[in-house]
Amino acid sequence: MMGGEFDFFSDRFQRDPGATFTRMINQCPVHKSDEHGWYSVFRYVDIARILRDNETFSARFGLGPTYAPQDGAPVLVSADPPLHGKQKQAIVTAFNAGTIAAMEGPIRHFVNECLDKVIPLGHCDVIQDIAVPIPLWVICRMFDLPYERDKVMLRDWVEVMAGAVFSNGQDELAAARMQKMKLLMDYFGPNISAKVAMDERGEDPGDDLIGLLTKGRVDGERIRMSEMLGFAQFLLVAGSGTTTNLIGNFVKLMLAYPQQFAKLRSHPELLDQAIEEVLRFEAPVHGLFRTNNVQIELGGHIIPKDTKICLMWGSANRDPELFDDPNTFDISRDLRSLRQNLTFGQGLHKCLGAPLARLECKVFAEEFMRRIPEFEANGEAVPFPYATLNGLDNLPIRFPLQINGEKNL
Repeated sequence: MMGGEFDFFSDRFQRDPGATFTRMINQCPVHKSDEHGWYSVFRYVDIARILRDNETFSARFGLGPTYAPQDGAPVLVSADPPLHGKQKQAIVTAFNAGTIAAMEGPIRHFVNECLDKVIPLGHCDVIQDIAVPIPLWVICRMFDLPYERDKVMLRDWVEVMAGAVFSNGQDELAAARMQKMKLLMDYFGPNISAKVAMDERGEDPGDDLIGLLTKGRVDGERIRMSEMLGFAQFLLVAGSGTTTNLIGNFVKLMLAYPQQFAKLRSHPELLDQAIEEVLRFEAPVHGLFRTNNVQIELGGHIIPKDTKICLMWGSANRDPELFDDPNTFDISRDLRSLRQNLTFGQGLHKCLGAPLARLECKVFAEEFMRRIPEFEANGEAVPFPYATLNGLDNLPIRFPLQINGEKNL
């Protein structure tokens, strides 16, 4: 029936996922794609069940619709227990509360550097001028990488590798991803080798992410080079692309709902709720996959063993069983209730970097509202070109120039 039709790659879904989520929750909460062979799950209760059951539903076979090779090197989000927990221990100190809190000052300084460049112009592209640089700078700092020298190259890698998670059989995109992965290995390889050599000599390789991986051990053994490269690739993409979308979606929604933006300006204490509501209403990642280790029944379907199942985070966040009036954007929702959203996952694989992403968006929002309290669209927004991420590639805005402290309209 028409109501049960769903194509992940269609313009209809990509341009208005919320409408599709509402329709599928009501009419076809578990959907099989005859074209692609995978199932999509739309209701919160079903997705939460899958996330709680790591024995039945494995991450090991990859986060996208294609199956990861059996002899691959699964890393963190694509690793099952007990390996997942052992790997997490290697880098957990980089994401603890104290480490993240210490980054607030440097992040605020960098955000203002970005704003300094655009405020004299009276216009900017929120995505390219602000939302891309902030998380990329942060992840470069965490990896001890030269941001200014390598930012263009790294951003290109992030876009292609993130986009290729859902490649839709596009050979060109899959080939581009393989090329970028090789370049990334060549980029990180010498740094990893140098840190390993330091560790072998009894020297401290440092507390950047590569240093922590070098010092980390799994069952008493050093983490393999292939796994460290996998860590580097994953953390670069996950730490950059999704937070870019969070920041971009924040501005997009404030433009789309000016009364909510006015409420936030009048009540800045609502900022935490506003960020959570952005995460709920426009999840930066539509969904990721699990693979069932045994035959299961779900939503009236008998799903054979080793089937790819896409968990639609954004749809769970629009489920009326979880949130009242879920298709209304409302920054005054209860914060504890809002934090039930599944944007950062749940349970074992809940995103380790979620507090950092929230901090980056909060610091950005505080400085943006302080220095650009009024703005409007300055042209058409352009969606992100790949189906994996829910965000924008361009978001042009304009705002009053400030001359001697006075607005020049």
